Amino acid sequence: MSPHHLDRRTGQVYSEKTSAPAVAYSKGPSWVHETPFLTRGWEETNEVGAPSLKHSAMKQVLSDQRNLTPQLFVNIPWPIANYLWDCLGRSRKRTFYMWKLFATAYPVEFRQISQYRSMKIEGPRLAMRDYLGLVKSDSMKWQVVLTLATSFARVPELVEISSIRNLVALEVATPPHVGAPTSHTEVPVTALNDRIIRSWRELVQTSGAFAHLRALKLCYQDLSGVVLRYLCAFPSLRIIVAYGCPGIHSMFTNGSERDGWESRPVQEGQPPALYELYQTSFADMGVEPSALDRESPILDFQVGQTNQTPKRVSKNVQTLYLYRTTAAIRTPAEQSEPRIPTKRPRGEVSAPGERQGRPAPKRAVMRNRPTRDLGEILGTFL
Repeated sequence: MSPHHLDRRTGQVYSEKTSAPAVAYSKGPSWVHETPFLTRGWEETNEVGAPSLKHSAMKQVLSDQRNLTPQLFVNIPWPIANYLWDCLGRSRKRTFYMWKLFATAYPVEFRQISQYRSMKIEGPRLAMRDYLGLVKSDSMKWQVVLTLATSFARVPELVEISSIRNLVALEVATPPHVGAPTSHTEVPVTALNDRIIRSWRELVQTSGAFAHLRALKLCYQDLSGVVLRYLCAFPSLRIIVAYGCPGIHSMFTNGSERDGWESRPVQEGQPPALYELYQTSFADMGVEPSALDRESPILDFQVGQTNQTPKRVSKNVQTLYLYRTTAAIRTPAEQSEPRIPTKRPRGEVSAPGERQGRPAPKRAVMRNRPTRDLGEILGTFL
């Protein structure tokens, strides 16, 4: 508890406490990699005279983006908001924060001028949980194509990916390695495992997680083939690319099927980018309709470096393409139907063509007992 001090001149009692905020959070997690302020001296002068009132108001509004929220733009017409977006482009201050703000405040108009946004953070300065919070949109104002390097994540944070409702494509990449760590000081790298995928499957069934995930890309993950059965429970997942995952590769040959997934011919070279893979997931739209709005803004977000290829890694890294089989696709109505347990029939088949019926229950029957006269009963005592 801080000691109290007395100001003898005013008679006030007060306490002092000094706390220095972390540099990364001094302006909020949204402003660790970008600045919310306009460049000093930007468009202060005008060739034709003094700046207009509209221009002065624009500079005042955009001077500190931290003060802006979607609620402030409720009564602002789109032409004025479009003018502000153009000014942000001229000043090179179209930050990630403002892109999300405009996508939220103007969901129909903004997609016409900025439908795609890409942001790569190869040197993370925050915890992975903070980055996951930045890309969320529970109201589906934008869709997320998320690429993560597990070098910067912990197991609870990998499980927490399931809370991103607007996630449509996911890539999880672990730095390639061969054998055990080379030194005692080398920290083991976090990677996906069967238990994490099983936790995802349980969240899919209990809380509706990963409802819109269509594409999954796994790079250098030590997973077994059992995860395919878990991933089959993801309602919208249509394509899986496994790059450098021998536990999954060993279960398939070209054209084979397993647990609701069909392998396709392997393509040479590295797999395509995640956003391209997401677009590929709509190739078979004739099979089933998609609940996603394909015109919705797309956020292509990457945390960490995913294209590291050390010299000691074998060059014979395989790429496996798995597509959802038609029989494994369930319609939204089927997904919402509860599973009714099947009852065991009364008659069981004991041999081909023969049915052995269950014996009918026996009913209690009263036996006929001879009646005795009352006189005979009294005579036995006399």
